[in-house]
Amino acid sequence: MLNIGDRFWKALVLGLIVVLVGLVIYLGHTTAELRVKGSYQANYSQPASFRAPLMAGNDVGGNIYWVADLVEKALPFVVNVRTTTGPEIGSDESEDSGPGMYKELPEEDQGWERRDSFEWFKEQFPWLDIPEPEYRQPLMQGVASGFIVSEKGHVVTNAHVVQGMDEITITLSDGREFDAELVGTDNLKDIAVLKIDARDLPVAPLGDSEAVRIGEPAVAIGSPFGLEATVTQGIISTTARDPRELAMEMDARRVKKLIQTDASINQGNSGGPLLNARGEVIGVNQAILPYARGIGFAIPINEVKETIEQIIKEGKVSYPGIGVTVQDVTEENHEEFRIDVTHGAYVVQVNVGSPADKAHIEAGDVILKLDDVEIRTTDELITEIDRHKVGDKVTLLIARGGSKDKLKKVVVLLGELDQSEFRPGG
Repeated sequence: MLNIGDRFWKALVLGLIVVLVGLVIYLGHTTAELRVKGSYQANYSQPASFRAPLMAGNDVGGNIYWVADLVEKALPFVVNVRTTTGPEIGSDESEDSGPGMYKELPEEDQGWERRDSFEWFKEQFPWLDIPEPEYRQPLMQGVASGFIVSEKGHVVTNAHVVQGMDEITITLSDGREFDAELVGTDNLKDIAVLKIDARDLPVAPLGDSEAVRIGEPAVAIGSPFGLEATVTQGIISTTARDPRELAMEMDARRVKKLIQTDASINQGNSGGPLLNARGEVIGVNQAILPYARGIGFAIPINEVKETIEQIIKEGKVSYPGIGVTVQDVTEENHEEFRIDVTHGAYVVQVNVGSPADKAHIEAGDVILKLDDVEIRTTDELITEIDRHKVGDKVTLLIARGGSKDKLKKVVVLLGELDQSEFRPGG
């Protein structure tokens, strides 16, 4: 008969045997699983499972370095644009004089405090023939971006970048600097073409912005805040943002829709390219929302291809016009205008010497038809005029003074639209 001590030790041994057997079974099962899983070894240098096309004509089967490869090929055609207004020089001591110029103070305030060092020196030594100092207005400088569109040195940027600037300097990706000549601008499309004295330059491939899809990757390259060759990457947020949502001016001749992207675009990116995954330019970076992050806008390249080509060939873009300021007539405002007609383009102003003036169109008239096309809005009038060329003749049906009883046909010889009336970018 076993005593209590013997039973304890036997129970303990039996328990240990059970534990050891269970441990052996568990380890054997785990080892088998590891052997099965061990047939696959993770290799993070392998291509990713998604397919991201690289440059046009190259399918690399999902290279995870597609952005780096794209940028390597794109950087040579992206440029930095620096602009400067030349200083104004003079000696007029008026209220408009430059900083530091002497300004006469009220008599009670006159004293040592009102005299700068030059004035004091001149008063102390009047026999010395000291010339008046020249004052200079502060320099206005800007930094933007652009891209090369011809081997002969044509560069595209925004018109608002170069407006009113006297000096333009282009810096290439290899560090070379060139003085740039302004070939021409299109204020309505906010596009400018510059020219540098260089040859055999890399040219940006222009893509098809109509084929752009929401959600596809996008790369922006430019000089935000003057930091050259800065690359950001994101997606296309939308392909048809209405410029009016951004408080931009709109008419039928301006850019009708903008590409929105979350690729970071900041001050200094203006005029630079927005690229698709093939490295093609699908947009010209134009605008940002100053109160928002990750929201930028680009002009679709299809909307300005013809503009770029026309500026390169002719030095300008010509829009036909008749020289009037017009406003929509609606059911709501025709009584305010004190007119009978309830639709059409109401003539607010006629420019002196313009085609409309020569055709005896007057302020208060309402344009109802152009040739045989009915005009209900100002955009419809602009669209129909834009179908013609400068020098074409068109026939307008007008309601004199907006009266249904005073309809009149007039023939207008289309002139060239004065773009100086329009602010670039709206």
